[in-house]
Amino acid sequence: MNTPARQLDPIAERAIDWLLRLDSGSATAEDRSAFEAWLDADLRHRNAWQTISGLLHQPIATLREAESHLPGQRRAARLALTTPQRRKALRNSAAALLLLSLGGYALNRQHPLGTLVADLHTATGERRQVQLADGSTLVLNARSAVDVEYSASMRLLRLRKGEILIHTAPDPARPLVVQTLHGQARALGTRFSVRQLDTHSELAVLEHRVQLTATSGAQQVFDAGSTACFDGTRIQPLAASAATHAAWAGGQLDVRDQPLGEVVNALRPYKRGYLRVSPQAAALRVYGVFPLDDPDAALLSLAETQPIAIRRYGALVTLVEHRGEIE
Repeated sequence: MNTPARQLDPIAERAIDWLLRLDSGSATAEDRSAFEAWLDADLRHRNAWQTISGLLHQPIATLREAESHLPGQRRAARLALTTPQRRKALRNSAAALLLLSLGGYALNRQHPLGTLVADLHTATGERRQVQLADGSTLVLNARSAVDVEYSASMRLLRLRKGEILIHTAPDPARPLVVQTLHGQARALGTRFSVRQLDTHSELAVLEHRVQLTATSGAQQVFDAGSTACFDGTRIQPLAASAATHAAWAGGQLDVRDQPLGEVVNALRPYKRGYLRVSPQAAALRVYGVFPLDDPDAALLSLAETQPIAIRRYGALVTLVEHRGEIE
């Protein structure tokens, strides 16, 4: 299974495409007619255009001024969503959809609002290590969220978003299970990582063994060094080594003959702003080790070794394109 790129919803992404095309200086009358037809086709298109153009179609100075106020906005959002009285009530509720409001995209890129109600969560560019009540050690990748539910019979970690690495403390009476949208990983005395994506989840076993169970009931046990993916109906071993798969915990992106699209996908949780790679550039194969904590440096390094161009529109939009597309 290929790892899908995590992007904006299709309507918002299309609105950004129109914004860049109309501002390119080469838009034709046919382009403008097609744009008007797109706006008229669905009220959601017009709403997305108003939101995206209001956020991005501004002078750079205005964008910088808005960004200077972001810490205060983020604090206000967190206070509104994370008070102890509200967190459980807000979980899975419509209040988490505040990120859809005007300007919410920029705020959400700093700290994903939909995960603020989780027990543990991280912001863009943040990794976090937590000691759990049973002595287990949990590491969250950037833009990740997990709920911790311990009972007398089970230690359950519900992965809501992103990726975690868990070093399990022994407790024969209470197995430790990581639950994702696609199934669960049960520790058999081990250290392992789990990543949840839109269409599937992935496992990397660093020590001992892990039992995977897809939501369909399919089961398979994986030994140390193994990686696998599961999509709810089936379980499939992967070729990547577990150490490479979990290199993010040390702040590195270790790439071994992967598509550039997957590399950009791994950099997105560390990049504040909209980061998009064109389909032609996304297909390029990449080798190398890149710093997760400096995604701009990683992109520059890629531009030195790959036939790509990096275009930036202020601080909020970065496009990665194949040079053949713009020549």
